[in-house]
Amino acid sequence: MADTLDSSLPQADRYRFSVTSDNKPDWSYNISCTVDGDKKELLQLTAKMGVEMPWREWEKNHVPPRSGETSYFNAGIKGVSGPALAVIDVPCYTHESSSGQPHNLTVTALAFKPMQGSDKQIRQDFVDLALDFARASHKDAKCDRPSQLPAKVAAPSE
Repeated sequence: MADTLDSSLPQADRYRFSVTSDNKPDWSYNISCTVDGDKKELLQLTAKMGVEMPWREWEKNHVPPRSGETSYFNAGIKGVSGPALAVIDVPCYTHESSSGQPHNLTVTALAFKPMQGSDKQIRQDFVDLALDFARASHKDAKCDRPSQLPAKVAAPSE
């Protein structure tokens, strides 16, 4: 993840990483990592637990509005990428402890400032960041379902 951040973040004299979390392994699991550079928010990685739903409904409810071409990739249940984001629907709990319903993690990598590189490289970087964060979050949340996350995903094309 560090190599991807190093190659794609806009130049800054100084970077700051801040993490907020409610990392109890249940319906309330939520973690966010924000990257600031020169006191400006550059990038945010989030993983938030939610009730499982059909992926088109998940996309409508959990993928941030985006401009530019949207691409889909195979990771988790489904991955969505755009010029400044990647979002993955990751299976987590067969039966969440308080509701008994299946729950998934929505993992998002979202840029607030333009990243460095070609469109194809930026898309690949976002997918890689989302995959890395999804793997860590799936483990941290103590999910009991397989993540369905591949080792690597080829860059989604426009």
